Amino acid sequence: MWNSVYLPREANDPGGREKRIERFAAEKMREYDGTVFLCVSPVDKERKNTFCQAAALLGYTVLDGRTVCIQIPARELAKEPGRQFLFVHHSMSEYLGDYLDACPDGARHLLFYSRRRGNGPSPHMSGFMDFWVERGVDILDLGDADREVE
Repeated sequence: MWNSVYLPREANDPGGREKRIERFAAEKMREYDGTVFLCVSPVDKERKNTFCQAAALLGYTVLDGRTVCIQIPARELAKEPGRQFLFVHHSMSEYLGDYLDACPDGARHLLFYSRRRGNGPSPHMSGFMDFWVERGVDILDLGDADREVE
C-alpha cells in the first residue's frame, strides 16, 4: 500500500504542522508491529525531530540507518529485542533487504516518506520506493503535508 497523507489545518492549533504530523505518525505507528522507517532528507532536522519525538513517545529505539549499517550486520539488528524506528537512505537497499529478510514472518512494517528539502522524486528515489513496494512495506507519503511549507 502506498498512500498519500493529507492533514487538514486546524483552527487555533498552537502546535502547527509538525505537531499534527507528530500526532499522526504516533497514531500510525501504533498500527504496526514491525519496524517503522523514515525516508527523509539528511538536512531536514525539523522533520527528523518530529518523528524522533513520536517514536520516543511509543518506546521505539531510534536508529540512524546510515550509521547502523556500518556498525551492525542487518540480520543481527533484525533480531534485536524491542521496536525499532530507522532513518533510511536510498543507498541502503541491499542492507535493508537483508534486514527485512531476517525480520519475523508476518511482521507489518511502515515507511514514512518525506519529500522536503531535496528528498523529492528522482530516478534513485523512484527505485527506492519500488524496493519498499516489492517488499510489501506500507508507505505513507507526506507529500501533501510537505507542500504546506514548500
